[in-house]
Amino acid sequence: MRSALSRILAIILLFATCHASTAQKLKSGPQPGESIPGPFHDLNINGPHAGNPHCLVCEFGLRPTVLVFVRGVLTDKSAATELVRKLDEALDRNKNVELRAGVVILNDDAAKEESRKELVRKLEASTKELKHVLVAVDVAAGPEKYKVNKDADVTVLIYEKHKILANSAFAKDKLTDNDVTSIMATVRKMVGAK
Repeated sequence: MRSALSRILAIILLFATCHASTAQKLKSGPQPGESIPGPFHDLNINGPHAGNPHCLVCEFGLRPTVLVFVRGVLTDKSAATELVRKLDEALDRNKNVELRAGVVILNDDAAKEESRKELVRKLEASTKELKHVLVAVDVAAGPEKYKVNKDADVTVLIYEKHKILANSAFAKDKLTDNDVTSIMATVRKMVGAK
């Protein structure tokens, strides 16, 4: 009996180990240990360069930064919107640590002037309450050098001095409240923030 139970447990453990090793995490953008691949100039929706193309990476410099790529638009009930709100609150509470955050909306409506105007209007309305998080818009592929995975609905890059410290990528509807909490914990740890 004990021998049979041991074998069953060994098989379960082997299956779990094999399954875990074959299951791949969604990769999107530069990975931890890599450097930011360079500047990109997207149309800014808010902040000091609203209405003009400007580089968020250049704006944030070497400071601790959270850069989020979101496909589509920010909707009131999405986890991505909740993440952006929490980032804005963290920036407000921790001005002394020079934490920065930006969101790049990836949407092909940005490619054509007539559809871009409507997209910008929607984004201005959905981001008007943000005090500190800068929002820009790019086409769905995102900045070419960043290699944002087409299957990633949300890609979160946490970096300092242009070195990636953490990267999280989520397929459509896979970003959860627990993920948002985990991302914010990583941000707090990076800067020793409140």
